[in-house]
Amino acid sequence: MIGKLRKGDTFGGLARYLTKGGRGRVLALDNLASDSPVAAANEMTIAAATSYRSQKPVLHISISYAAGEIVTTDQMRDDARRVLRALGLKGHQAVLVAHDDTDHPHVHVMANRVGPNGKAVSDSQSYSRVEAALREIETERGWAPVLGRHAPSPATGQRMTGHRTSRDPRQHEVPDRVRRSLLTAGSWAELHQGVRSAGWRFEVVRKGRGSGALLIGPGGERVAAGKVDRAATLTNLRKRLGRDPETRKRALAVLAQSRAKGPRRAPLSAEYVLAAALRPMLTGGLPPTLRPRRSGPRLPGLPRL
Repeated sequence: MIGKLRKGDTFGGLARYLTKGGRGRVLALDNLASDSPVAAANEMTIAAATSYRSQKPVLHISISYAAGEIVTTDQMRDDARRVLRALGLKGHQAVLVAHDDTDHPHVHVMANRVGPNGKAVSDSQSYSRVEAALREIETERGWAPVLGRHAPSPATGQRMTGHRTSRDPRQHEVPDRVRRSLLTAGSWAELHQGVRSAGWRFEVVRKGRGSGALLIGPGGERVAAGKVDRAATLTNLRKRLGRDPETRKRALAVLAQSRAKGPRRAPLSAEYVLAAALRPMLTGGLPPTLRPRRSGPRLPGLPRL
């Protein structure tokens, strides 16, 4: 079994895709008053509008079965609801539609991430939760497990490796030489030399508004230095060793290169600078003042001119 997830912002478009050309068998309309996927899309759109923070309330889940796996309609419905529970979407609006237009039977789920309380469910670790639920279903039915990147097989504990060279993309293991260099180096030069001697590379990368220390292995492994040991975070390394001159030199080189590629501006003349400074005063920067009209003494009997 293979599960896929995708978030979106339009229920109507997904509902039309699921029922295009009359395809699809509606398995269930959970927590909905509508009687069709298209009508349910309008109902779900109104419900999602109660959350002003959620920009993508639509969750599209697809569950595919292998060609040799015989599954009934009730099993497909139960599997979809089991995945919804794993994602924390129990009680949320959902449309379950089965498709038989390919060699592999599969079921689609259009779920509303916004619940009855007007809050959207977090999608953190979504793939891990979906794959864990699918591995449990395969084990219960005696099917061959499809190894995923995020959840291991319950029987063997293995993950799908794919094109990755590391056993686990979230691994925190590095050679002992690299670990010792991080924790015992007395200078940045010693740290870089120790890491390079093991075939690894130490880099400082941008992380949001801050920076972080990253270790890159010979096979493309990427491990955060702080995951190896808390004493190896960039903050702690700078407290112990000061600023890294090699990182500063690399950053200056990148800055110089970007400036060399950018458009060059001609130097401003003194006349241009003076004119720019005087322009506000010459073009209305000083509001006009109106002097009050003074009238002289008026003699009785004389008309006012």
